[in-house]
Amino acid sequence: MSTYPYVIINVFTRTSFGGNPAIVIALPPNTLSHPQTFSEETMIKTSLAFAQPMAVFLSLSPENSTLLDVRFYLGTLAPLICGHATLAAVKALCTNSLPSLGQWGPEVKLRTKEGLIISARSITESGSEEDKYEITLPATPVVTVPDVEIDRIASVFSEAAGRNVQVEYAARGEGKMGNYLMVVVGPDENVGDMKLDCEVLHQRVQLCYRALCKHSVALRSELRFPDEHNTSYSINILTNVTPDADQVFVSRMFTPAEGLPEDHVCGSAHTLLVPYWATRLGKKNQEEMYVRQVSLRGGELWVSWDQDRSLVRLKGHAKAFGKGDFTI
Repeated sequence: MSTYPYVIINVFTRTSFGGNPAIVIALPPNTLSHPQTFSEETMIKTSLAFAQPMAVFLSLSPENSTLLDVRFYLGTLAPLICGHATLAAVKALCTNSLPSLGQWGPEVKLRTKEGLIISARSITESGSEEDKYEITLPATPVVTVPDVEIDRIASVFSEAAGRNVQVEYAARGEGKMGNYLMVVVGPDENVGDMKLDCEVLHQRVQLCYRALCKHSVALRSELRFPDEHNTSYSINILTNVTPDADQVFVSRMFTPAEGLPEDHVCGSAHTLLVPYWATRLGKKNQEEMYVRQVSLRGGELWVSWDQDRSLVRLKGHAKAFGKGDFTI
């Protein structure tokens, strides 16, 4: 039997009951390298046992002492990246909350299973008593969906809300982010107060996608859709601008097809949101915006888009909630 230390951290918040929690687990060195000695089955079971919105597994890289291998799991779901879980890992490393992983300075680099290097750091700002944590992620290009599809999506969200929802625009991510759907609603819509039936989203949005896939092979090619096995918009982002001068836009994110009705605060969703709103609102290159995800727990982010390098930077607070060890 082996014992592993962990910490639970709430991300994009300063409070104990806000933001998005993640459990960060320290594994022995080389555990996640090839061949991987801590099995995927064990990570899935561990994630399910702790029942947190995301479990992060970290292990020192065998060939590079400045690099950590990382895996993300929500039960059987293993996302390519998870923004809030990455920020939780950075908080744990920069505050030496997991000593078995060694001492880390303000800069951290994490390597995903696919080989993507995620850069992250802690930031001490003048006049602030609390550090912020920043991650840099690849921006996600989006493709506008056809008008007929926007009409279908509007009908789905209206049915889920039990009233007419004003949809202004909809787009999907490209490539491996093709299951992300971004829906922009009118400025009069109160996104935070909107009550949605997630089962309707689960059933109906998939039907919208399948109908579009069957519409035309040429249309699929033109829109650069992912492979046919990706049969739904499994991640649905709702967003609009706000009249509040201090915040640029708000959002919520629903993933009922993945077993998570609503994600409290989603970092990866902002890889679509930030370039879209920066472009639409005429923001300068790398201009910082204060934005909020208005779920029940809520979260606040400071975001920017590096247009030259096609990168999105997400910055926020993180609050330690609990720690311990488990033995398996």
